[in-house]
Amino acid sequence: MADINDWGLTDRGFRRPTYAELLDALEHKARELFGTKANLTVRSPLGLFLRLFAWALNLLFSTIEDVYNSRFVDTSVGTSLYNLGKAIGLRLLPAQKAVGYLQISGTDGATVPVGWLAATTAGTQYVVMAEGTIANGTVTLPAQATLAGPDGNTAAGTITSIVNPMEGITAVTNPADFDGGRNTETDPEYRERYYESVDYAGGVNADAISGEILQNVEGVYSAVVYENDTDEPDADGIPPHAFEAVIYGGLDGDVAMQIFKRKAAGIRTHGNTTVPVVSASGMTYNISFSRPVPVPVYIRVTNLQTDPRRFPVDGIEQIKQALVSYIGGDAKGGLTIGESVIFNRIPTPIYSVSGVVDFDLEISGDGINYSVENIPITSRQKAVTDEGKVTVT
Repeated sequence: MADINDWGLTDRGFRRPTYAELLDALEHKARELFGTKANLTVRSPLGLFLRLFAWALNLLFSTIEDVYNSRFVDTSVGTSLYNLGKAIGLRLLPAQKAVGYLQISGTDGATVPVGWLAATTAGTQYVVMAEGTIANGTVTLPAQATLAGPDGNTAAGTITSIVNPMEGITAVTNPADFDGGRNTETDPEYRERYYESVDYAGGVNADAISGEILQNVEGVYSAVVYENDTDEPDADGIPPHAFEAVIYGGLDGDVAMQIFKRKAAGIRTHGNTTVPVVSASGMTYNISFSRPVPVPVYIRVTNLQTDPRRFPVDGIEQIKQALVSYIGGDAKGGLTIGESVIFNRIPTPIYSVSGVVDFDLEISGDGINYSVENIPITSRQKAVTDEGKVTVT
């Protein structure tokens, strides 16, 4: 018979006995009480009772094991897991809608209202989020998918159907990808973010602040925190006993609120953007942080040689998109804050497109003087580009 002292909470953790072990222990005890000749067969009254009781005990031990496991990130699930994350300021990411921009063509002066709908040929719909007026034949407006989830993510040029026709509007397209759509975060995804986060409960150092912003502010792609713990302003202009958070992406109000939640009392914030935040006590505090200065990156790919058997029909467009994704743009991450543009790394995203054989490559920081030299990026700058800055011939 198994040692019942090894069941339940032990110095090696919690051990749940199996149904067979429970029945074996019950039968052993029954023979002690009723004698060795007691009828414990499957169809005897006492045998049936012991098996029913063992089944109920098995369910009870299973529940107790779940309660024990709910205390640990590795083994907890659902609400229990999310409650553990709340202890370090980590919230569950909800389902999100894909976002992007629609380019709407038509008659000059025609107004595109909020709520105007467009769709892909598959029927996925997108709604305009801001009113605009067509000028010079087109207007570009922010839009988002009507439904949350990854189905709303779509490639450039795929949103071409007008759902609710209006006078003066003749065509629609999306010049860039719609992305950001996702389902509600799963337990494994949440658990992975938990371990990646450096934001431990009570942490107020630079890593904890950047972790708070990265993990809990939607749309933030990069966050770096610089601090000055001396009694004099430092070389970057940060005041004494203050810190500067340099943030790429996210809404100003959301970023400021997360900084306020994590910063220590009495410590100053510094930066080129200031947002008032109201505390739980009704006091208003001005929270400052910085937005990185965008450094435009121009890329020129010439003498492109391809294998026609493998190079896709839209291969040039794919090369442009790969380069924009690598460098990053106004709505995407790419290189992080302070990361220089290294010339020798740029061919990698180009070769990621099937069928590319060879090419000549030059880059520029002003669109005029091209070279094969790196483009240095300082700690308060962010390299950005878009398809208009990428030439492929």
